[in-house]
Amino acid sequence: MADAGSAASEAGGYIAGVVALLYAFGRGTAWLLNWKDARAKTRAAKLQAWHEELQQREEKQDERDRVYQRHIETQLRRQAVEIRVLRRAFELVADPLRRLEPDNPSLAQAQAMLDRAFPLDPATPEDLGSLLAMIDRPAPEVEVL
Repeated sequence: MADAGSAASEAGGYIAGVVALLYAFGRGTAWLLNWKDARAKTRAAKLQAWHEELQQREEKQDERDRVYQRHIETQLRRQAVEIRVLRRAFELVADPLRRLEPDNPSLAQAQAMLDRAFPLDPATPEDLGSLLAMIDRPAPEVEVL
């Protein structure tokens, strides 16, 4: 009977060992799956943070671009006004000089420099264009009573 008891305890030991191995294997597999899941979640969180940072940078750059473009457009408008004023001032001074000395080489040279540097725009200005368009329109009908 001692053999039957020892055989039973040996079988119980084997079963306990197999159960312990299966339990350890199951826990190891669960840990491995959780580790991969946690790693994927961490990576996704890092990618999301990077994406948000990149989006913020792009928004800041877009705003800087808009501010710079407004600045450039303002400067261009101001310089266009300055050019018109300078050209008009030259014409105001040059006209009497042309009457006094029509063949003055300095006056001709100044005119040539202005013509090269600031060629006159043959396009009709907007305000003048709208006035010209009003001339071509037929007069409104007037009711006679």
